[in-house]
Amino acid sequence: MNLHAVPCLRLLIPFAFGISLAGHFDRSLPFLPEILLAGAVLAAWLAVQKFPYRHRWVYGAYLPVLLLAFGYFQGVEHNELRRPAHFSSFLPDSHYIIGMVCDAPSKGAKMKVPLRVEALGPSPDSMQTACGTLLLFLDIHAFSDSLRYGDRLAVRTTAQPTEPPKNPHAFDYRAYLRFQNIHFQAFVKPDSIIRLSSGNGSALWRQAYSNRTRLLQLLQQHFPTTDEYAVAGALLVGYTDELSDELRAAYAETGSMHALAVSGTHIGMLYVGLMFFVGKLRLRGRQGKWLETALVLGVIWAFTFLTGATASVLRASVMFTMYMMGKASRRETSAWNVLPASAFILLLYNPYLLFNIGFQLSYAAVAGMVFFYPRFYKMFPPLPRWADEMLKVLLVGIAAQLGTLPLTLYYFQQFPVFFWLAGWVVVFVGAVFLWGGALLVLLSLVSDLLTEWLGVALYQMIRWTNQVIFLIQQIPGGVLRHIWTAGWVVFALYFCLVALGAAFLTRRGRWLAAFAGMMCLLGAYRTYSVTGKQKQQTIVVYNVNKARLVDFMDGDRVFSLSDTLSKKQEIFAAEGNRTASGMRVKTHCYLSDTLVYSDRNLLISWPFVQFFTEKMVFIDHSRWLHDAPREAVAVDVLVLSKNPKVSINECHARFPFRIVVFDASNSLRQTEYWRRDCEKRGWRFHDVRSMGAWVRRL
Repeated sequence: MNLHAVPCLRLLIPFAFGISLAGHFDRSLPFLPEILLAGAVLAAWLAVQKFPYRHRWVYGAYLPVLLLAFGYFQGVEHNELRRPAHFSSFLPDSHYIIGMVCDAPSKGAKMKVPLRVEALGPSPDSMQTACGTLLLFLDIHAFSDSLRYGDRLAVRTTAQPTEPPKNPHAFDYRAYLRFQNIHFQAFVKPDSIIRLSSGNGSALWRQAYSNRTRLLQLLQQHFPTTDEYAVAGALLVGYTDELSDELRAAYAETGSMHALAVSGTHIGMLYVGLMFFVGKLRLRGRQGKWLETALVLGVIWAFTFLTGATASVLRASVMFTMYMMGKASRRETSAWNVLPASAFILLLYNPYLLFNIGFQLSYAAVAGMVFFYPRFYKMFPPLPRWADEMLKVLLVGIAAQLGTLPLTLYYFQQFPVFFWLAGWVVVFVGAVFLWGGALLVLLSLVSDLLTEWLGVALYQMIRWTNQVIFLIQQIPGGVLRHIWTAGWVVFALYFCLVALGAAFLTRRGRWLAAFAGMMCLLGAYRTYSVTGKQKQQTIVVYNVNKARLVDFMDGDRVFSLSDTLSKKQEIFAAEGNRTASGMRVKTHCYLSDTLVYSDRNLLISWPFVQFFTEKMVFIDHSRWLHDAPREAVAVDVLVLSKNPKVSINECHARFPFRIVVFDASNSLRQTEYWRRDCEKRGWRFHDVRSMGAWVRRL
């Protein structure tokens, strides 16, 4: 691939790099707008100058620097906290807020409602105009379930900054919200919110969300069981709120999760079908070409807004729009120009898309398919039509997985081995269901009987698909789990893919040598990392709301103590840290007053624990003080849990400690009482609820 033939790619790289720097530093630079303005004027002047051939590099070097600076400026200024009227300027005294629901609410354990703040104040009669987005958390009930885009709400609540993760290597929800320009959240009681009006906001978006709601209601009529309705809603309109944890896990572990989000795959299927039908019209000439483009793009954008115009569909629609416009203008439409150009436009509109997992995976998958698929396909001899079509599906899946492999390992710490097997199922079902769902909508306007028959057929197809996915999930060795990937390794793996691709194109040994060299470097890093983890001796007291969870890590073995937690709670709190620490063998015990356990480096006789040389005592009831020996027992760590009615002074008298840890099973009031006592006496303490997990490396 000649870089001079793909100018959009050369422009995108420095622009995206500037945005990534802004995301990392998020700091305004003095006089940057003025420098950019002067730089743009200079760029325009340089563009019309005639340089000697040997000086042509000047403009080629200057433009990327200017784009990098522009990307940084875009990324920094997109942060809504920099707006003078942002509602955070009026906190913490303002508890009355008026705003509009600015996106479709989503349902989980609670209803999450994004609110665009319009005014707030300390009382209803002293409101001030403001801006910014606040995420509301509501209990699920009839009122919260009825909230829609465009509803104007009055809320009495206290907005709080979103908190960083409280456990090591846990999912960073604050960063996730930050790159949606949400920096504050609030938990709202049912009697503290009222709806002032409905039907506000953009008429186009109101119609899009209304269309999606009607489609979901139609699907509910014909898909009576929960799992089938959840998958049908995800396939047709990208609605994933109803997916159970088991269903999500099954599709994720078989590499089929992409099928449950309306995205580029669906738009691609729609495009292929439309081109087939439009081809039958035999439109000729330049006017015919533009008419064909208008028809196809009209249907694609109608489908986009019919399904609620989710971010993934919008990305794909922009991509196909640019491709078809270039094709209609009879220009060479290289995918390596279309992809970067569409990404550039989307990042101009919203720089934070660069940090969106869906955005990254979408473009990585398409890039993988564009580059690797045709080269893989050429390796096979001609096959019968049916075998050839199956081969294409297989190779498309492999090419897409290659493109997304580094990101998949980084974000999900697992790799689905049988993605190619599930791919044959979900691609076929996705294509059939897309057109079948469209036909279901049309028939619902014409004939109830035909709609019923088609609904039964589609229901049985989805039911069969779910069963196949669950069967593939249970194949032994189907998922490689607990793969921890550092950030720099992602870039190293993409370097390997680029070197491999360059070797395909140029047939030059130096690219294979670069590939082999980087793989050797990664192998050496892996060996060093594993060797270091074999020597680790670490204690972790996790932050689990109203519960206890403690890990003792010895090499690649972990012994875990906990209350009776759900699997979801334990995974959310500890799985990331265990994977990053290279844990292979896990032993688990539930906490009880009679717990006794002995291992090579761990001894437990509750409430006493010794791990290597570290001595600990866990106090969860006052009787551990009253029943303790009269003489003092010195320990390294005292852990207070479950609100025992004891004082720090009393604990220190019986168990002189070097540090006291308050875990998250204690109440805020009790913890605050202990903290004040520690601060007064100068004793070291760690409050897990406010300071995050306590980690001790021996």
